[in-house]
Amino acid sequence: MRLGTALALTALSGSLYGLAFPPPGLWPLAWVALVPFLLAVRASGPRRAIGLGALLGVAASYGVGTWMPDAVINYYEQPFVVGVVVFLACAVLQSSWQFAGFALLYRQLARRRSALAPLLVGAAWTAAELARAKPVIGNPWAMLGYSQASVPLLVQIADLGGIFAVGFLVATANAAIASWWSARRMPAERAAARAGLAVAAAVVLGAIGYGTVARRSLDAGPAPRAVPVAAAQANLDLGVQWKPEFYGANLAAYADLTLRAVADRPAQLVVWPESALTFFLESEPAYRAYLGALLARANAQLLTGGPRAIIDGDGRPPRYLNAAFVLSRAGAIEATYEKRFLVPFAEYFPLPQLDFLRRQFGKVREFTPGTRQAPLPTVAGEAGIMICNEAMLGEYAIDRVEHGAEWLVALANDSWVGRRQYADIALAMTQVRAVEVRRWLVRASTSGPSAIVDPAGRLVDRRDFGTQGFVRGDVVPRRGLTIYARLGDAFAWGCAVVALAAAVLGAKYR
Repeated sequence: MRLGTALALTALSGSLYGLAFPPPGLWPLAWVALVPFLLAVRASGPRRAIGLGALLGVAASYGVGTWMPDAVINYYEQPFVVGVVVFLACAVLQSSWQFAGFALLYRQLARRRSALAPLLVGAAWTAAELARAKPVIGNPWAMLGYSQASVPLLVQIADLGGIFAVGFLVATANAAIASWWSARRMPAERAAARAGLAVAAAVVLGAIGYGTVARRSLDAGPAPRAVPVAAAQANLDLGVQWKPEFYGANLAAYADLTLRAVADRPAQLVVWPESALTFFLESEPAYRAYLGALLARANAQLLTGGPRAIIDGDGRPPRYLNAAFVLSRAGAIEATYEKRFLVPFAEYFPLPQLDFLRRQFGKVREFTPGTRQAPLPTVAGEAGIMICNEAMLGEYAIDRVEHGAEWLVALANDSWVGRRQYADIALAMTQVRAVEVRRWLVRASTSGPSAIVDPAGRLVDRRDFGTQGFVRGDVVPRRGLTIYARLGDAFAWGCAVVALAAAVLGAKYR
């Protein structure tokens, strides 16, 4: 295969990968997105395979990250070239070398004339995604399985192996199709390729069967205790800049939305998103009194995001934390959560050497990690809180339910990006958290999408990106741990071990 053809096929895979995610969310494309790339790697030597894998990392990253250069340009107030360079650096560190390693593994595994070869390739892809998600510089953004978040029958296996299990399923199907296509004109390989296609089809059908049973079991049984909740989405961009003139400016908009949300359907709990409060709640008795009057009128409890200031004394400057608060109907602070997993270069600045990227954050846009992550007591049960990027990682949802969370809350500030692609993919990733641990989940976003998600990952209510309004629904507190919650990413680690062992043993045998 000529180099130009191989490059074109890899670029095509990157484009299909991006189209499988919202928007436009053409999820069936994920089942063939990797096929052109796999065909190109099959016809390439080791060096070219590495290069094609690196190229796929950039192409796929752009397919699901067209928002990123603009975010760098607007959020950090940098020129276009800086936005492009930052995007390329992130793609190389967080996708390219992992996909290059997968390409080398695939060259070894694809040579097997075995019906199980597609499963081994699926395991190798899972290993690459594990490498994407776990290192310090890792990022699980838009991993392959998240493209299926809107397909309830397929995503149910996430309660067994997390999002990695869904990605394994899709990658296995891609590998089987690529093998079948490659063997069309190779009689010696046709039988094995057809058998591999049958095995992949059986695995997919098994997952669909499991999904059918899982959904029915969730929907069966007596009606449990349900608690009406509402989440407000003001679609304001005040919490990003934190300028002095914005101090407390969000409050009127969220108060109005709260009263509208409970006007014709009472809610026992109202949720406001990350950065909804642009003032220090604990040191503002007047604001607390205002909130108390509002909540008394709404007859509801409030769970809201906002900043927290800690003064250590000894003349040191205050430490600021990204927090969430539960307020009683009287406006009293009943419980507090502090975000631990901060976003580098957005919530803290780890590399002074890149000082030219530093925004004028304002005093409360550089946070320190918090220490309070226990579930918060609410009228709907113990709430496991995840703020922003914490909802993109399965281990944080597991931690919350292990400590007694009966439902999940994902607070987000999507205004700083201001692009629908980012916000819609973030919602899709959050949906999977509900399936992994089988909990109801409320996502409250500044600019959307806000949503209420049931334990099967279905959207009970949704408010689209860039609109103002609210979502409402009934949350049912649940207990118990799924297999994924008990074992964590054991499935993904097992895939990595199997794929590496198969590649090494195969090379040694040959």
